[in-house]
Amino acid sequence: MFRPLTQTQKVVDLAIAAAFVVVFGLFSLRGALEIPGSVAAIVVLGAALAVRRWSPALALIVGWAGAIAQMSALDSPNLYDAAIPAIVYGCAAYGTRGVRWAAFTSSLVGAGVAGVFVARYPFVRAITGSIGDLPSAVNAFAIVGTLTAVTLLLAWTLGVLVATAQRSRRNRQEADEAGEQVAAEQERTRIARDMHDVVAHSLAVVIAQSDGARLLRRTDPESVDEALETIGAVSRAALADVRVLLQQLRYEGTTSVQPGLADLDVLLAQLQGSGLRVDVTRDDDLGALGTATQLAAYRIVQESLTNALRHGDLERPASVLLVRTPHGLEVEVVNAVDPARPPRSSPGGHGLIGMRERAGAVQGDLRAGPDGDRFRVRAFLPASVTAAIPILRPEGAR
Repeated sequence: MFRPLTQTQKVVDLAIAAAFVVVFGLFSLRGALEIPGSVAAIVVLGAALAVRRWSPALALIVGWAGAIAQMSALDSPNLYDAAIPAIVYGCAAYGTRGVRWAAFTSSLVGAGVAGVFVARYPFVRAITGSIGDLPSAVNAFAIVGTLTAVTLLLAWTLGVLVATAQRSRRNRQEADEAGEQVAAEQERTRIARDMHDVVAHSLAVVIAQSDGARLLRRTDPESVDEALETIGAVSRAALADVRVLLQQLRYEGTTSVQPGLADLDVLLAQLQGSGLRVDVTRDDDLGALGTATQLAAYRIVQESLTNALRHGDLERPASVLLVRTPHGLEVEVVNAVDPARPPRSSPGGHGLIGMRERAGAVQGDLRAGPDGDRFRVRAFLPASVTAAIPILRPEGAR
């Protein structure tokens, strides 16, 4: 029955109600020797104004009480009746479906009651024998009733339009949030599939190395130490990849070839064949980076250059910078923006979500956004020790 309101909304509603009571109450008391009965109606209608957003149903009930108090005081329609359309608006804009239609019905019933109240004396005279007063009674009833109905129904219609706009805005927000969640879930599923292949490869290396060490234990003891070192390195890398895998919410056991930084030349050739020129600057020792780091870097570069192909200025080349640091890999992709095809820089873009997921999967960080007339993507990916490690095989094995 009560809606949650902010402190500011409550203060504003109370201030409006207090100002209403003070202004119209003093206006009614002006020149009066005693407190008129209309003051009670003003106070009750002011209370309805105070709760019109907090509890529309209560405001409608209190509003009817104020109208009854006004009629009981035999006070004709007055300026303070402007509170009634505001109450009807509040019921239509903030009330439930039942309250909204109760306000609609109250508008029609209230218009009829107002018409009868204003034309009550001519009606009584017409009924008691002065039939000549009937036309004036009907005219008064029709005019007051019509004006009241039009005013209240306009307020009700405005409230319904506001409620519809608010509901539409909430639906759009929910749809946007659902779309972002779906995009994130899809990207996590792809990441989980990629990590599955990485871990499977690491475990295969461990198994092959352990089998080779067992067979060579007597004939080549030095090879056993080399195999154990390899197993330790691969196991640590596999553990890191398993931790990444456990962060995912989805798992799909399909296998796929894992691209790395060595595959960038093929990607760049494809993009250049599509019309995008790319200038690449990269260090020479990138092959020593872990598989997960290389995969994340490859996907980030791939998505960034794909966006450059779609939204960038193809007359100017894009640039890719891959710098190895003591702690990891710095990736920067910059492309010129085509004013006719501006990129989506909002955090809701699925491409940006995917790149952030890729960086976050290896405990990295990614930032992207416009930089003057260019769009810049920067990422830092921590290094892992999942280098390409040869499998030790016993002599004669194939």
